[in-house]
Amino acid sequence: MGKTKAQTKDITTGKYQEITEEGLEELLIRIEELEEEIQEKNKKIEDDLSILQRLQAEFENYKKRAERERVDYTERANADLVLRLLPILDNFERALSGNYTGDSFKKGMEMIFSQLITVLEREGLSLIEAAGEPFDPYYHEAVLAVEGDYDEDTVTEELEKGYLFKNKVLRPTKVKVGKRGD
Repeated sequence: MGKTKAQTKDITTGKYQEITEEGLEELLIRIEELEEEIQEKNKKIEDDLSILQRLQAEFENYKKRAERERVDYTERANADLVLRLLPILDNFERALSGNYTGDSFKKGMEMIFSQLITVLEREGLSLIEAAGEPFDPYYHEAVLAVEGDYDEDTVTEELEKGYLFKNKVLRPTKVKVGKRGD
């Protein structure tokens, strides 16, 4: 039986080479091996892509769940605060519906105000001290500057109280600031 001759082009040199029947069989076997490798790699890529898609879906679900939990937590915290404020609201209603005169009405309002301040302080609210203090732009908002016999940049008057909430400025104190007059 005669040997079949075939030619292949060497891609590195660009020259044609003769291939024997045995060489052709080896090439066909190598091609089959490479095709199997390609199939295995494609299967691996599909598996990895599937894992990646599942992880992405799980992450999206996690983000949605975390957002829902954050909203639920905020709503529960707000509901808890409102529940503690309800007795104060009840006291305001009683004060407004009663026939109180002069000092007794004022004393009742002061008691309700004190009750409100106590609840808010327990939540973390605190007053920013300003009158007589040096002006601090982190805690004070200068609304007016007044000249006179003042220490330079000293708060002379509080126009609106400022508050901290858990040691962070919730609202700065609106103040008049003293400037030394000439």
